[in-house]
Amino acid sequence: MQPKGSVLELCQVVRDIDKALDHWTKAIGAGPFFVFDVPVLPGQLYRGRPAEVSMRVAFGFTGGLLIELLQQTNDTTSIFTEMLDARGDGYHHVMLRVPYDEGVARLSAQGHEEAFSGRMPSGERFCLFDTRASDGSYVELMEISPAMEDSLGRMHRAHLSWDGKTDPVRGMDRLAEIV
Repeated sequence: MQPKGSVLELCQVVRDIDKALDHWTKAIGAGPFFVFDVPVLPGQLYRGRPAEVSMRVAFGFTGGLLIELLQQTNDTTSIFTEMLDARGDGYHHVMLRVPYDEGVARLSAQGHEEAFSGRMPSGERFCLFDTRASDGSYVELMEISPAMEDSLGRMHRAHLSWDGKTDPVRGMDRLAEIV
């Protein structure tokens, strides 16, 4: 898994997550992917205004890099639909593995706007900064709690022991099977 202070995750926004999963598992060899539906999370803000974005996401590793595939499941305008409408499926953001407040201070000081934010069901804060003027994408920051760190570790261990073929796509509930 990527060390602290580096890019932990690369996210692609997609219109068809099943097609993307097929590509990433077969052509790239990433996985296995753990998939789940994310309801509208509490306190979502899109460019400073209340938002209600729901999505289906899949997480899987390739080497030490976490890949996120994200398909928005409602029609709300968001940073995800902005990218899809502008250029279609593809690279959307990276997530930095830095302390949350440190990352917010760094990106804010560089003049980047917080474009989307909220809290995970377990309370961790997240936000995505609009860095498109600098690199054409967004940068995500997330509070990584011990429980989230454990989940990431399980996903990474699943990748390291995966044969590249068996059960390439799994429900998030299957993460509990990984020790």
